[in-house]
Amino acid sequence: RLAPPRGAMSAQSMYEKMLAQHGGTSSSSTPQSDALVVAPPLAKQPADGVLVVFGSTSWDEMGKKVGAETAATPNLLGPHRLLAGLDGVKISFVCTSGVSAHCIAVAAGGNAYSWGRNADGQLGHGDQLTRHKPTRIAALEGTAITAASTGKAHSVLVTVDGALRACGASKHGCTGPQKNKKADFVSSPVIIAGVPPIASVSSGTNFNLATDEDGEVWAWGWSEYGVLGNGTDGQHNKSDSSIKLSFVAQASPEKIMKLKGKKTIQVACGASHCVAVTADGTCYTWGNGGYGRLGHKDQQEKWVPTELTEIKAKEVAAGLAHTLCVGYTVLRNGVVCKGQSSVFMWGKCKSAAQDPWMYPKPEDDLRGWDVHCFGVGNTHNVVHADSSLISWGSGVASGELGYGEGGKKSSARPDKVNSLEGESIAQVRCGLANTLLLVERSAKIDALPEFVPLEKATGAPAAEASSTGKRKAEPAAAKKGKKGKK
Repeated sequence: RLAPPRGAMSAQSMYEKMLAQHGGTSSSSTPQSDALVVAPPLAKQPADGVLVVFGSTSWDEMGKKVGAETAATPNLLGPHRLLAGLDGVKISFVCTSGVSAHCIAVAAGGNAYSWGRNADGQLGHGDQLTRHKPTRIAALEGTAITAASTGKAHSVLVTVDGALRACGASKHGCTGPQKNKKADFVSSPVIIAGVPPIASVSSGTNFNLATDEDGEVWAWGWSEYGVLGNGTDGQHNKSDSSIKLSFVAQASPEKIMKLKGKKTIQVACGASHCVAVTADGTCYTWGNGGYGRLGHKDQQEKWVPTELTEIKAKEVAAGLAHTLCVGYTVLRNGVVCKGQSSVFMWGKCKSAAQDPWMYPKPEDDLRGWDVHCFGVGNTHNVVHADSSLISWGSGVASGELGYGEGGKKSSARPDKVNSLEGESIAQVRCGLANTLLLVERSAKIDALPEFVPLEKATGAPAAEASSTGKRKAEPAAAKKGKKGKK
């Protein structure tokens, strides 16, 4: 079991201390002078950063078969340095997500690099070839990028002046309005117009959320589960004479009116649910409510942002069917316990054999730890707290927890990644079956093994030749027995 840091208080002691500080009153009003103010989470930039990776490197098989690997694309069971393709540039930002089998890194000068699965052109290189090492997106030459997000088969990038670029699967509206309505994807970044300067962006399976510089929230993409936050899931019959149902592909970003004027500082997308945090720490969730991933004590879909009253949030992240938040408990009298922040989780947080958490609960094994940064993957979690990297997740088998050769591959409870003990970690990002870290260089980091990925891009010749945005028809034998899937 993960030992608590020295000096950590018990839950009961912390509760009693907070209650005593506020007089134990039962009043429901919170003193305005004691109001919580939360700053936007900023990606820390190391002075001399090194990209460290562990987990799956089998981009085309990732998420299809747990633990799949080949000799050329192995599972990295412990932390490895990834230097290939970056040409020694200083990396300032990295991203992937729990629905993504691809990654993006941004250099300090604004150049963007991408690698991983590319079946829908989500890497932005003008083709559909898998890149096994970071590769500069040549189409963005001269356009400085500051942030990015990745969905299942698309990517969104934010320029230094707050403009949006996108590439990848386009049928669900993820990449904005397209001139070629019949195209399945766009393999080079295109402009998404019609929004003010954007501060941050997050992507789910096939939808996106973005915050602008005034704290307004914009949504676009596939409307299923009500993830666009506009009061409907957009479900409709495909035609008047059809019983087949579909949803709305909203290609143009639209403002979420429920969050208008609330000064949202962060948005996070899970596979099919959303989380937002406002400047006063209020946490809103909406979308798919299965397994309690919205935290509202039920499994109902929410089609508009709905407040969680039990907590105030500093920062959030979302996975396939769970949510993680660093924040504070709100007492029954409305008082916010603004001492040391806690890690809260809700949804399908543990193994399949355990009941989901239907509302925010503290992760007891992390009580008393000071969390600096964290990431949430499909079903795994990684946090940097105090001077330790801590990971956990059930049903994983690709090394995404980073425990190393001979270590366990899956853990329902948080445990340390011993090989990175004491290291300074600036950013943590978790993917479908892998983990990315941006770490301050040190002697210990330099001693980590280097992962040398395949040099050459791979993919079917038919995919390489495709430039129209239409997928090549499958052979009849491949189609036989294949069910439709969103």
